Amino acid sequence: MIRDIRTGVIGVGSMGQNHARVYSEISNLVAVADPNEEQGRRVAERFGVMWYEDYREMLGVVDAVTIAVPTALHREVAEAVAMAGVHLLVEKPLAGNVTDAEFIVAAAVSAGVTLAVGHVERYNAIVEHAKMCIDSRKWGKILTLSAKRFSNYPTRIHDVGVLFDLTIHDVDVICYLANGDVRSVYAAGGKSKNERHEDHVNLVMGFEDGRIGLCETNWLTPMKVRELSITTTTCYVNLNYLTQEIEILSSQFGDINESNLYQPPMEVSEQKIPMKRKEPLKSELMDFLEAIMEKKMPLVTGREGIKAVKIVEAGLKSLNSSSVVSI
Repeated sequence: MIRDIRTGVIGVGSMGQNHARVYSEISNLVAVADPNEEQGRRVAERFGVMWYEDYREMLGVVDAVTIAVPTALHREVAEAVAMAGVHLLVEKPLAGNVTDAEFIVAAAVSAGVTLAVGHVERYNAIVEHAKMCIDSRKWGKILTLSAKRFSNYPTRIHDVGVLFDLTIHDVDVICYLANGDVRSVYAAGGKSKNERHEDHVNLVMGFEDGRIGLCETNWLTPMKVRELSITTTTCYVNLNYLTQEIEILSSQFGDINESNLYQPPMEVSEQKIPMKRKEPLKSELMDFLEAIMEKKMPLVTGREGIKAVKIVEAGLKSLNSSSVVSI
């Protein structure tokens, strides 16, 4: 049973402590690891589990872990976890570059352990519903998928820019919904507050079949926005991740008076679909643990994690070279 799986979390900062909370609800959370003693002990005491300063000492008492350490450490930690025979979920991005991401996947395959990647937006109810409607052609043929993801400047992120921290969410979702391969990437943006990393970017993905994916992301707008708009041959769909609502719009024109285009006769059809709210992280961790129990692939595999890293890495290259990058 899932309740019997001994779980742990490596890195209990902002995201890691949420993993610990959910694991404590659905599995047998036994330990957390963090080099910050104050933070590690605080989280461990909250859930009544052991704290380890060195995550390696924890690997003998767990069956599965979440790795929620800084991106630059993902490969080192993931390889050690896999070699210990422990199943692992690596928070997005899988790694900070394609080479490290491929090494992580190879380590998991070699050790025969389950590897999942924490692209949590895949588990949002609106994405699940959109995938069903797109695959069944209920919404017609997709032309463009356009995402907007804005936030205040984060104090917790130091080792990557907005592409690897935020844009990668939308890259993964767009590729998942489009079910196609990206062949070209172009990015424009810059560094307004951070001298080391980009903090605002517009990314354009060209799919092999001609469809377009757009991602507008920044850390500069004092308003949290998480939306995805889908333009199809039959309707316009807007997905709101925060409210977990879907709005579907279409219109028909009546007899148009060419001398008065300001007020054309138009009948607009609007449908709002509220989803049953659920916590995406809980669904993600349930999927990970079920994959372990049933010896099946998780929804977001290591290969898909590599794909997302490859696209945002190309986006960073494009941003720095002001050129289109082929994949």
